[in-house]
Amino acid sequence: IDLNGQHGPKYDQDLVFGHGDLKSAFFLVDLLERYNYEGPKHFDYKPMRTESDDGVWASATANMRTYIILQERAKAFRADPRTAAALEKSGVNEFLQPTAAKGEGWKEIAGESFDVEAAGKRGYHYEELDQLALEYLIGVY
Repeated sequence: IDLNGQHGPKYDQDLVFGHGDLKSAFFLVDLLERYNYEGPKHFDYKPMRTESDDGVWASATANMRTYIILQERAKAFRADPRTAAALEKSGVNEFLQPTAAKGEGWKEIAGESFDVEAAGKRGYHYEELDQLALEYLIGVY
C-alpha cells in the first residue's frame, strides 16, 4: 500500500503521511493494523522542494514516526471500553454479518420488504464514535 498525505480531492500531492487529512490517516492505520495487513507499506511522498539533504531524511523519518504514533493511538482507541460501547450502539458490528443466507441469491431476496421509515428514524451514534476517535488522535487520552 502506498501511504502519503493529501489535502482534499486534489490528487498527487504526495505529502508526508498524515500531513494532510490526519483523521483519514488515523483510520487507515487502524484498518491496516486491526486486520494485520502483512503486505509492504510504501511511503509515496515527495519531500518539500526547499529541503536540504538532511531535511529529506527528516521527512522520511516523519513518515515512519507518524505511522507509529497513529498505530499507538489507534490501539489505545480500540482498547477503550467507551469505543466498544459506541461501536455497539452504532450497530456497525452488524456489517460483519452476511446479509444473505448461504446459497441465497437475488431471486430469494427480491420480494423482501425494507422499512425505510424505521431505518430513517434509527440513530447510529456515529458522532460519539467520531468524537472519541478525534480525542484519541489529538492526545486527550
